[in-house]
Amino acid sequence: MTLAADPPIEIPLERLTGPQKWDLFQALWDDLSANKDDESRSPDWHADVLSERLEREERGEAVWRSVDETFDRIRAQIAHGRKN
Repeated sequence: MTLAADPPIEIPLERLTGPQKWDLFQALWDDLSANKDDESRSPDWHADVLSERLEREERGEAVWRSVDETFDRIRAQIAHGRKN
């Protein structure tokens, strides 16, 4: 994967292990979370998506789940060979 930069930044994602990718993700998240300048903030469309999701929840059309619960559900689905 090549990130658009000057000069371009090459990240060999296909050669990273799963744990290395999670470490990279965590490092990026930590850096973004610590840096509060305009360049690092969430894109404007995030607020629109969150607003719509909250409205769906209020109408009873959606349910919020914790990250842990979501990963547990995904792991259970994988263990049972299901994709949904």
